Amino acid sequence: MSLIKAFQIEVTSATQTLKQVFFVEADSEEAAVLALTAHSGLLPNPVFKLQRRLSDSELDLHQIGPGTISQWI
Repeated sequence: MSLIKAFQIEVTSATQTLKQVFFVEADSEEAAVLALTAHSGLLPNPVFKLQRRLSDSELDLHQIGPGTISQWI
């Protein structure tokens, strides 16, 4: 089992119909959302929805490491 934790967070906009999905490495769900709020490139008026914790195999697949914030396309 990996010591790294990462979470999948969906970002929608209160003013647009677009959505973004991010993988964020953090110690907790709250820390993941907090880290993402400071990320540049978010939709205007972002609304954050924590979707799930990534599995160890997904950490390897997406090359998630310490401090990672990556957008899933």
